[in-house]
Amino acid sequence: MAVAMTVLYACSAPAPPVNASEDDPAKQGSGDDGTFGDRKGDGKGTTNPDGTCASSVAKTAKGKVDIVFVIDDSGSMDNEMAQIRTNVNTFASKIGSTGLDYTVTFITRKAKSAAETGNVICVPPPLGGANCGDKPPTFFHVDEDVGSNDSLELILSTLPRWSGHLRPEATKVFVEVTDDESDLAATSFDSQLLAKPGFGTATKRNYVFHSIISKPAGATAPSSQKCGTAAGSSLEYQALSKLTNGIMDEVCKTNYAGVLDNIAKGIAQSAGCELAYPSTETSDPNKLVVRVTPASGAPKTLTQVTDVSKCGTVADAWYYDVPAKPTKIILCATTCTSATATASTKVEALVGCAGAAPK
Repeated sequence: MAVAMTVLYACSAPAPPVNASEDDPAKQGSGDDGTFGDRKGDGKGTTNPDGTCASSVAKTAKGKVDIVFVIDDSGSMDNEMAQIRTNVNTFASKIGSTGLDYTVTFITRKAKSAAETGNVICVPPPLGGANCGDKPPTFFHVDEDVGSNDSLELILSTLPRWSGHLRPEATKVFVEVTDDESDLAATSFDSQLLAKPGFGTATKRNYVFHSIISKPAGATAPSSQKCGTAAGSSLEYQALSKLTNGIMDEVCKTNYAGVLDNIAKGIAQSAGCELAYPSTETSDPNKLVVRVTPASGAPKTLTQVTDVSKCGTVADAWYYDVPAKPTKIILCATTCTSATATASTKVEALVGCAGAAPK
């Protein structure tokens, strides 16, 4: 679901639009590049002679997400690979429709042509390039034979080959597809990955691990049960998904349309409810108010909390990633769900207006 996000610069309560053109983003002096154009006043926290707010309007930078598919291409995975190939363009389209700035990387055996058969994948356009090629800057394919048990080891060992496509500020999202178990323990993978730049820390991870695995859809994780003819259990992948609040689904399903759609929604809800903090000379993290305006209805001012741990106790809440020097404005999970439930909902930050102290 697309969510419009803007930043309003103001000194007190936001002023009502003077005329229709001032309220029309297409006629304001700002663009998708995040640059600011004065609408009235000087945008530095001063007031106009009539006492109304001086303000400027600009869109925030779109949320960024780097998605890495790691696909077991062993002999038992031919149908599953075909399902990924069939549905990945719809998956990418749904990610793009949310307004997220995304990249996709595949780690699995690469087909030399669309006609090649076997346990290989040719990602077709529009996500992939012509003749099974890459399509920078959005899609990259790391041609690597992924065995039944070495997905996690290969993520770490091949990282130098694809880390250049990752963006430091982007949320990293893994999508594991396998019908077997990992030889590398989840705890070891996590610690080794966090030692690499860009993946966060043990207290604040910057990656999510989604799993399409052998655990039956109806089984409660952690579970050693296996779906259908799956080759092995999936306890290590389950552990990573639980650790990072990732989604788990069943690899034995015969149609992956719903599987990838569910993951796409999960990505949109997590990364799509983050606003880039407006890092300008005049911005002050203590003078910022966040509000949500549905397509029809009155705007609602959200409550700032000190950190994510307070989200469960305060309704309609948001928080900074780093309160002293923020880079992101993050909506709490329940707030995010509400904000993305209706098309054309606007999430706005009123900058320069002192709100209530964080709870």
